Amino acid sequence: MRSILRDKDLARLGDSFVNLIYSTAKTKASGKPVGEKVPDRVLSQALEIAKLPVQMRLTHGERGDAVEAVLAYAWMHNLLPLEEAVTILYTTISGAEYESRSLEREISAKAFSRLIRVAVDRIEGADCG
Repeated sequence: MRSILRDKDLARLGDSFVNLIYSTAKTKASGKPVGEKVPDRVLSQALEIAKLPVQMRLTHGERGDAVEAVLAYAWMHNLLPLEEAVTILYTTISGAEYESRSLEREISAKAFSRLIRVAVDRIEGADCG
């Protein structure tokens, strides 16, 4: 798992994957096309909520890269299909009233923490199986 978390190439792919699934989930929730860039701060907070054992001294950017790498790896290895990833995010963000940007970030971080846990559990299960 450590090598996945540190893989910069996976993180670059994961950046696009994360933005696509989040934009798709928000589009489904709002009923109108949305193109979003997920901030590293949201992914960093999601990593904390998911309680994955990573170094606390990492910057938000480094923690965001770790999340992106894990999600890209899970998707590439058919452990987390794109539509399922969208659905996991959608179920958390749909119906949410974003009264402020900070509330939107908090809800998004919770949604991504669920997604991270699913991805990590499947990666670890695949490694053991």
